[in-house]
Amino acid sequence: MPKPSASVSSSATRSRPRRVVITIDGPAGVGKSTTAKLLAQRLGLLYLDTGATYRAVAHEVLAHHADPSDAARVARLARAVRLELQRSLEGELRVLVSGHDITRAIRSERVTETAAIIAQHPRVRRALVALQRKLAQRRSVVVEGRDTGSVVFPRANYKFFLTADVRIRAQRRREELLTLHGEAPASTALARQLGRRDRLDRTRMVGPLIKPDGAIVFNTTRLDADTVVTRMLRRVRPSIVPPES
Repeated sequence: MPKPSASVSSSATRSRPRRVVITIDGPAGVGKSTTAKLLAQRLGLLYLDTGATYRAVAHEVLAHHADPSDAARVARLARAVRLELQRSLEGELRVLVSGHDITRAIRSERVTETAAIIAQHPRVRRALVALQRKLAQRRSVVVEGRDTGSVVFPRANYKFFLTADVRIRAQRRREELLTLHGEAPASTALARQLGRRDRLDRTRMVGPLIKPDGAIVFNTTRLDADTVVTRMLRRVRPSIVPPES
């Protein structure tokens, strides 16, 4: 009696949807979130904001009155956090911890500064990389952050890296804060803050901000998100969307 074959037929292989991972990296204020959301919507894929995972842990650190420089305690909080990412009816990302919506709360300046500190801890980064991979498990995703193409998903199908002039990035950050909270520091102060954040991101020991191998670079200083996404789709769509019959 012949043994059952463990192989998969070519027709079954062809019919099985291929898991696709698209990464978008770059410093703060270059338009990663807007671009990633639009690209995910156009392709019908899940949008994953890795920065939101760091912000969620930073929110937990503040809620527990923990010291952000205490790597051991922050790592324990990162491993224990009950984080859920959902898509709202409007297509926006919702961030929940233990069932509570903290989407707006994690965009405060205090959470931003705390997230920058905890992101320097190797143990925290390892815990969150594991969480990010779990969130994207068995699903096609558009994921954005600062080390998604270099560390989190080094074998991503497509990698993009965004850059922009720091003054433009500061203006964009100020507009975001005004929309969320109705107030924001001056652009010059935000530019200095972004400069400090860039230095931290580029010099940390684990997962530094770099252009991943094979990444396609877009300078968004004079490009809006729609233009960037249109150019990305020229690279991505033909190979993951079957041609019309």
